[in-house]
Amino acid sequence: MLNIFDNPSKYIEDIVTKVKIDKGKLKKFKGKTMAFVFFTKFCDVQCSHCFFRSDNEGYELPREQYEFSREGFEKFITFINTSNNGYLSILGGGEPFKKFEYIKETIRRAKTDRIVIVTSGMWAAEYDTCKSMIDEMYEALCQRESPTKVVLRISIDKWHLLKIGVDCMYHIIDVFQNFFADTENFELQLHTLTGDNSIDRVIDHYPGCTKTIGKKYVSDNEEIFKIGLYRYALQFKDGYKIEVGTAQIFHSNLKVNLKNQNIDIQDLITVFDKDMKYNSYSNPSLVKNKNNEWGLDFLISYNGNIATWGNEQLYSLNNVYTDTYEDIISNIYTNIISYSLLDKGYFYRTEIISEVNPLAVLRSKAIHIRDYAGASILEEKHTILYYAIRVIQDYINEHVITFDELSCLPKELQDMIHMKKSILKKIYENTSYSIISQYMEKENFDEKEWRDLFNLIYFGHYAVSREQVQKGIQYYNGHSKTKINTLEEVLDNSKEHYQRLIERLTFMKPEAKELCMRKGENIKAI
Repeated sequence: MLNIFDNPSKYIEDIVTKVKIDKGKLKKFKGKTMAFVFFTKFCDVQCSHCFFRSDNEGYELPREQYEFSREGFEKFITFINTSNNGYLSILGGGEPFKKFEYIKETIRRAKTDRIVIVTSGMWAAEYDTCKSMIDEMYEALCQRESPTKVVLRISIDKWHLLKIGVDCMYHIIDVFQNFFADTENFELQLHTLTGDNSIDRVIDHYPGCTKTIGKKYVSDNEEIFKIGLYRYALQFKDGYKIEVGTAQIFHSNLKVNLKNQNIDIQDLITVFDKDMKYNSYSNPSLVKNKNNEWGLDFLISYNGNIATWGNEQLYSLNNVYTDTYEDIISNIYTNIISYSLLDKGYFYRTEIISEVNPLAVLRSKAIHIRDYAGASILEEKHTILYYAIRVIQDYINEHVITFDELSCLPKELQDMIHMKKSILKKIYENTSYSIISQYMEKENFDEKEWRDLFNLIYFGHYAVSREQVQKGIQYYNGHSKTKINTLEEVLDNSKEHYQRLIERLTFMKPEAKELCMRKGENIKAI
C-alpha cells in the first residue's frame, strides 16, 4: 500500500486547496477583534531572556524583514481599520519607540477602541525628552476623528532596571501624575513579572505610595477581555492611581535541551498550559467580548507576517505586504488546518498531534514562546498531514463535511480518511519520512540550515532514528565542503546561530520578501 506520509507535501496541498467547509456550516467569529503588532525587531535594551534576542546589527536586505517600512505601516493601518478592532497592542520585543512616528500615527489613525503601547521606557532617560514625547502622544490622541483610549504600559522588572536604571520609570510616572492624572482617555499602567519586586522601588521612591488588594485572572478592560495573571494598583498620596498587571515569566529558549534530566520540563509545560487555559480561554486565536461574542485575535510580526495568535502555518504564510484583509481572512477560514484551531481550540490540536508526535507538542511548549507555538508544533510535514486527516475525520463524524465533498481528493488520500484512527497511526509510524527528509526536499542546500537542524536534533527536538540521522549526515557531507561524523561536531553556541534559530520560525513570507527586494532595487536604481 502507498504510504502517503512518505510524500506529505503533495497531500497537504490537496487538503488545503480542495477541502472546504460549506460557508453555511462555518462558525463566524464576528466580535470585536484584538491585534498585537511589533513595529520593529530592534531594541537597545537586549534582555538576555527575551525570545527575540534583539540587537541592531548584522541584518540583510530587505530591511522589511526586521521592521515595518512606510508601505508596511500603511498596510497595517489599512488592516486594522478594516478588521472591526476593539483592542490594539503595540508590543515590545523590538522597542516600539524606535518607531515613534508610527506610534503617533497609530494613535491618530487606527480605528479601534483601545490602544496599549508596551515599552521598556528607556526613551525617558531625560525628563524634558520624556515630557515632550508624552505630550506628542496626547496631541495625537486629541487629533483623532473618533474616540479611543490610549494606555502607555511600562514593563518593569529586574532585567529592565539592570539595563536602564530607575530614572526612566520615575520620569514617566511624574509626567502622568503631574499633567495627565485626570485625563480620561490617556493612562499610564505598569507591568511586571510574578516573583519580581521591582515595583517596590516605586513604592519606596514616592512617600505614601501603597499597594491595593489585587485580583487574579482579571481583564485590563471591560469590553474585550484581555486576561492577566494578577492585577492591582499603586495608590499615591495625592489620590493618583496606577494599575499594575503581572504575568508569569516565560523562559524562552529555542535550544532547550529536551534530553537533559536536570531541566524541569514539566514546570515549563505547566506554566505554558496554565497560560493557555486561563489567559487565552484555551484558544489563543480568539478573544472574548463583553457581549459574549468571540472575535479573532491577530499577531502581526515586524516583517509583515500575520496570523491569528498561535496559528501561523510556515508552509502557507499571510503577510500585509502581499495580502489584503479579505485575502487573510479567507485564507484563515478556508484552510481547514487553521480553521480547526479557531473552531476547536488549542488543546484539541495538541491532543491529536500527541497521538503520533508527542515530541512536537513537548517542543512547542518547552521552548516557552507563545507567539510561535503554532509554527513549532506544526513544523514537520508528515505531522501536519496526520493532523489534517484527523480533523477531516472529526468533521465528517460531526456532519460538517460529507464524503461526497472529498471526491476531488486523490483516492489514496480518501482511503486514509476512511481508515480507523488506530490503523492511520500505524501507517504514520511506518513512514521513513522525518524532519531529515523534509530538509532533503529543499531545492537548495544551505550548510548553516543543516548545522542548525543537527543542533536541534542533538537536543532532542525531533523524533528521528539513528539511521535517519546517519542519512542526514551523509547528505550533508555530500553537499558541504566540511565533513562530519557525529552531531557533536557541529554544536554551536554563537549569537549568530541563535539568531538563525529565531529566523527558522519567524521568516518573512518569501513572496513578500521578494516583493520588497524588487521595490528596494527599483528605488536604488532611480
